[in-house]
Amino acid sequence: MKSPVQKILLILEDDALLRATLVETATGAGYEVFEADTAAEGLRLAAAFKPAVVFCDVHLSKGDGRRVLSKLREDRVLADCQFVLMTGDWVGASKAESTMLEADAYLAKPFTLDEFVACLEERYRQASL
Repeated sequence: MKSPVQKILLILEDDALLRATLVETATGAGYEVFEADTAAEGLRLAAAFKPAVVFCDVHLSKGDGRRVLSKLREDRVLADCQFVLMTGDWVGASKAESTMLEADAYLAKPFTLDEFVACLEERYRQASL
């Protein structure tokens, strides 16, 4: 029997206002949230806290969300965490690329907080299966 998955969320976003809003929303929804604005800090936090779900901007000021995804998928312990790529890119290739990189979901900016919570809850549900 699979052990229960902790409601731990990691948000990697370099827009401080958006990151704070997502942290507040997820905390209000009952998640323990860790946050980072760089890829390196995000990877460090992921290794330390083993999040069930990661939301990561594709374009971080210091790093690339696709690289974060690749690094997590290479890690035996973190490979199964649910990973959501967020981006304001409207180029059709972005969604195809996120699928190819084995992202579990894609959230196009701008999105509503209801969309964020719905995505978070679905990803947590998948992590718990």
